[in-house]
Parts: sequence; structure tokens; C-alpha cells
Amino acid sequence: MYQPSHLASLVPTMQSFIESATQNLDTPNEDIIFSNLSLRLATDLIGDAAFGVNFGLSKPHSVCESMKSANNVNGGGGSGCGSGGDEVSDFINQHIYSTTQLKMDLSGSFSIILGLLAPILQEPFRQILKRIPGTMDWKIERTNRKLSGRLDEIVKKRMEEKNRTSKNFLSLILNARESRTVSENVFSPDYISAVTYEHLLAGSATTSFTLLSIVYLVAGHPDVEKKLLYEIDGFGPHDLTPTAQDLHQSFPYLDQVIKEAMRFYTVSPLVARETSNEVEIGGYLLPKVEVPLEAW
Repeated sequence: MYQPSHLASLVPTMQSFIESATQNLDTPNEDIIFSNLSLRLATDLIGDAAFGVNFGLSKPHSVCESMKSANNVNGGGGSGCGSGGDEVSDFINQHIYSTTQLKMDLSGSFSIILGLLAPILQEPFRQILKRIPGTMDWKIERTNRKLSGRLDEIVKKRMEEKNRTSKNFLSLILNARESRTVSENVFSPDYISAVTYEHLLAGSATTSFTLLSIVYLVAGHPDVEKKLLYEIDGFGPHDLTPTAQDLHQSFPYLDQVIKEAMRFYTVSPLVARETSNEVEIGGYLLPKVEVPLEAW
């Protein structure tokens, strides 16, 4: 599933979603909330790879073109996204709401914020707050329950399909389970639901954040933007779709910009950037950093 050859074959699919999403930018009289657009684009990309379903979130004027209905979705009513009884559209609405509520400011979950300061207190406070109506922890708990239920329905429906492909993660797991190459006790329906959603959540949130960081940083450095556009425009006509090899070889400056953005705004901010052992990289010596015991 993750061999380079298979990932390379997904480039045309990625291109089609990107072309669809960029049409949303052709709205001169409207402000574009790029964080919403990047999340919808990333969710479409990962959703196709994980579920084999085109959610259609990145289409211009799509049924889920904004997050304005997020609170309505969380309240259990119809959101105007897809048919109200469709388990896929309802699931993805809940996913969008859940992802956009993962905030580190005072409007986010208090237990998560507290966990950054005093990790030992996070779970006890979450258990208390999720039982108090109106708190963000309570809202997230309700959304997670709905997500689990909807995802179980998607998995159950896919299990009943007789002619499924093996080009997406969910179908690949189900095919392996039915071929008896893995234990059915291990690949239980609950496990399949969890690991499939893990792919969607981890892939869409991190990809969206990285895209957002790149646009934000480049917008503040006109010289970088000019050099970046020069490299991209120099590749060829705008309708020329790059191959996986082109992406690897023809855009060295773009690669540097992406990596620098990921260094500047790390997706997982709790990952340490200090060396536990002395190491030499590219002729530069990084000394071992002694971390005080109380830092752990």
C-alpha cells in the first residue's frame, strides 16, 4: 500500500483534487479561509486513499463548502451536506467538526490545554468535563461517539460489498481479513474502524497544517515567493501534470521551502529537537544535550 510505485500512481488523483480545490480561489469578492480549504483538500485526498470514497469537499460550491454549519452538525441536526441519512456524508461532517475544534487557545478543550501544562491532570479533568453539557470536552465527546457510530456503518457496508478493489486502505484490510491471511480476532470490525479513521485523521490534519504553514510563511517573504513561483512556472505549461519523478527532481527549491516550513512550525510540537547523542550531519557537529531529570 505504501510502496513508492503505488504512491506514484496516486499523483494524477492528487492532481484532480488540487485542480478542483483551486477553483475555489476564483472568488474575487470573497475572503478565502485557507485553513478550511486545505483541510477539505487533504480530507478528500486521504479519504480516497483510506476509504476509496470521493467526499467532494474540495469542489467549488460543494455541499460542505464552509464550516458555518459545524455547530448544527454537532447538535445532531442536518447540516445541508449531502443527504441527511447517508452515513458517509454524515461521518465526514463530524470529522470536519472534530478536526477544526482541536485548538490550543481558550476556545479549545480545557483538558487538552491543561494537559500541556500538567499532563497528569489531563485525563481526570477530561473525564469530569465531558459530563458537563456545553463544555468543549463534552462537545468533542459527543462528536467522537457519533464518528465511531458512523464509521462502523461505513465499515459494515463495505464488508457486505462483493466486488471491492484493493486500491484503498479499508478494502485492503477487509480483503486480507476474508482471505484468512490474518486473524479475524485481530482484524475485528472495531479494530478496522479505528485504524482506518486513524489514517484519515492523521493524514488530513497534518497535511492541512503543513499546507497552511507554507502559505503563511511564504506570504511573509516576497523574495521566497518570487523564487518559488519562478521554479514552478519554469516547469512547463500550467496544464502539464508533474509525475512523481518530476516532483522529486524538478522542484529543489519547493522541497526546501516545504521542509523549512515543517521545521519552523512542527506538526507535533512536543517532539524534542535536542540530540540525545553526539552526531555529525553534513559536516556539522551536533553535541549531546544533557536533559535535566526534572524536564521529564
